Amino acid sequence: MGKKSGRTKMKRISAPKSWDIARKEARFITKPSPGGHSVEKSYSLAVVLRDLLGMVATQKEVMQVLTARQVLVDGVPRHDPGFPVGLFDVVSIPKEGKAFRLVPSPDGLVPVDIVSTEAGVKLCRVRSKVKVSGGHIQYGFHDGRSMLDDKLEASCGDSVVMRVPAQSVVDSVKLEKGSTGLVVSGDRAGQVGRIISVKKGTSTREKMVALSLPSGETELPERLIFAVGTDKPAMEVQAKS
Repeated sequence: MGKKSGRTKMKRISAPKSWDIARKEARFITKPSPGGHSVEKSYSLAVVLRDLLGMVATQKEVMQVLTARQVLVDGVPRHDPGFPVGLFDVVSIPKEGKAFRLVPSPDGLVPVDIVSTEAGVKLCRVRSKVKVSGGHIQYGFHDGRSMLDDKLEASCGDSVVMRVPAQSVVDSVKLEKGSTGLVVSGDRAGQVGRIISVKKGTSTREKMVALSLPSGETELPERLIFAVGTDKPAMEVQAKS
């Protein structure tokens, strides 16, 4: 009989370039399962635990800790080694008293230690906003989650500080002049700066955002900028140097 499910492994050498992993250490690596993040913009949970954090040494150990429900992603126990973990997702191990958030860097997504008080909140970027049955407003976010909220005043490109796993909005951040923006991809990934202006897009040009970064002023497409706070980032969003 033919195999109905997709492949759960892929070769390390052909893994996305954004993955910060050793390419020739072994032949295969766990592929992210379908979920809220694409393969190019996420790691599988097994890769996070073994290759990025070094908390386990083998795939067998990965399965042991996941089966024991010792690993939470955004506050929810996950048992699938291929569960996709992407931008600003929080991986916590309560038994060890540790929590990590994936943040952007020029080398791709990297984990940073966070304090326990930040483990229950995350930044989510508004990807879609539509009116659904009953006249309610449904928001879609960068990590695949969605929610109905008629009181939230946010537009596509704005961000919210969300409490997880309860999925309740604590605060919102506008993508506008004066806000703090984070570059999430490219050579300047991980840099935080003040937004100077936001230029509307046209039929032939993307919406652009001008920022003042440590490396100088620059203008980048809006899809590469994540609003992370007003006067300063609402939480830890940068890799430690």
